[in-house]
Amino acid sequence: MSEFDGVIVGGGHNGLTCAAYLAKAGLSVAVVERNDVAGGGCSTQELTLPGFRHNTHSSYHFLEEGPVPADLELQRYGLRYVYPETQHATVFRDGRAITVYTDPKRTADSFARFSKADAARWLELYERYAEAARGLMNGFLYSRPLPPPVLAERIKGDLGRDMMSYMPLSLYEAVDRNFESDQVRVLFKSFLHAISIENVPGTGGFFPRLLSRIARLGVPVGGAGNVASALRAVVEEHGGTVVTGAHVERILVDDGRATGVRLAGGDVLTARRFVASAVDAPQTVRLAGPENFGAEITAKVEDYKWAGHSLVTLHLALDEAPRYRAAEFEPDVDRAFLVVLGADDSEQLGRTFDQIHRGQLPDRLAGNGACPSLFDPSYAPDGKHVAFWWPWAPYDLGGDPANWDLRREEVGERLLAEWAEYAPNLAAGAVLGKRVFSPLDIERHCVNMVRGSHHVGAYEPSQLGGNRPVPEMGQYRTPVDGLYLCGASSHPGGSVSAAPGYNGANAIAEDLELETWWTPVPAPRWSE
Repeated sequence: MSEFDGVIVGGGHNGLTCAAYLAKAGLSVAVVERNDVAGGGCSTQELTLPGFRHNTHSSYHFLEEGPVPADLELQRYGLRYVYPETQHATVFRDGRAITVYTDPKRTADSFARFSKADAARWLELYERYAEAARGLMNGFLYSRPLPPPVLAERIKGDLGRDMMSYMPLSLYEAVDRNFESDQVRVLFKSFLHAISIENVPGTGGFFPRLLSRIARLGVPVGGAGNVASALRAVVEEHGGTVVTGAHVERILVDDGRATGVRLAGGDVLTARRFVASAVDAPQTVRLAGPENFGAEITAKVEDYKWAGHSLVTLHLALDEAPRYRAAEFEPDVDRAFLVVLGADDSEQLGRTFDQIHRGQLPDRLAGNGACPSLFDPSYAPDGKHVAFWWPWAPYDLGGDPANWDLRREEVGERLLAEWAEYAPNLAAGAVLGKRVFSPLDIERHCVNMVRGSHHVGAYEPSQLGGNRPVPEMGQYRTPVDGLYLCGASSHPGGSVSAAPGYNGANAIAEDLELETWWTPVPAPRWSE
């Protein structure tokens, strides 16, 4: 087949989500993915040794918090999650640790060992944002972005005023205004940095969003690649086509309207009704031709900002799971899903990012990691484990990203040595195999993660909500008739939420006047 109702460029989980909704609505759709396996950031590979399965990008998912898994019945296609009781542990060099649980009261008990006031504040914030405002948060993520004045009108009462008060703050200001213990502060700041947020004014609104999800992270059973496999199965069951190993070299535009795509090699896929791009906005403009967007919009898109930091990952095949020194202080550390290590206080965390912004590998690496096989044994052979640590790192290492290839072995040894300071068994024979996955590797595998920008662009006021990627394309539509955006350079951005793909499908369905089989999530509204 070479003619479809719609063609979607990019087979990451957002492109597949958009395709699945529209295929189930009766449209003939094709998804074109440059890699040999669809999935993008939802990818699982045997990076170290045979039988040891590693998630190359995403590992912490809150997909089931949104509408997509239920709407598409993804469990029928093999997608399952495990939700560890001990969700997080932040470990410190002095041997202490803070733990976050699915039970907020147990989390408060952990906080109380550092500050009773912080424990009380945690319970108050959890009730407000993780419970009372849970539906409201879904409205933010799974609907078209609204301008702040409209949000202020819709979200009334004390909760609304409190939520809106975070919008102008920086990441650190949002955290510091709520907690007094620097260890508790580091826990929240580290998690916000982990989702690619920089400490700049205007990012404080992510703090309430974090609170609504912080204790609901799931381990994808069998690996993150199963998200893509399930979505692909939905697309194909409803008559859609997924083409892999095919590079789109041009989005075809005729008389101001998107009409299909041309692949490297010359094949053309015709789109009768729409083309949707799940790759980043700058790449989309280049593919469709800047002349079709106008000089002003093209200039804005060319100025799209990529994240100021990336990740360097050490993947390990293990004879046994990491055993942390901090487990003497808090035994549940060894049963935690997400483990943050390397930053003992806010000053050190700030210094880490200052060094990264100068292109330096920090003098003390810091970031989060996990041992997924603790919760799903299928990640590794019987009795064995896989684990990773992905501290924050610069893309331009020493001024040149090519240095990641030149220094791979050196960086890997340093990563292991610093990790072993917290988990000594990693230096005592537990490691069977290792592999460094650098910011350059991130970009190579996912071309929309430019400069290793793992959330597909910076989070700052000029690129949030309806400003993402630029205001003229902030509603998933473009100046080219029939050309849409459905990827993570649109609201709400990266992470495995499927929200950009879902919202893109809603925009297409609205414009094509489709009878939707799903019930769209309502825009955020709150009144007390």
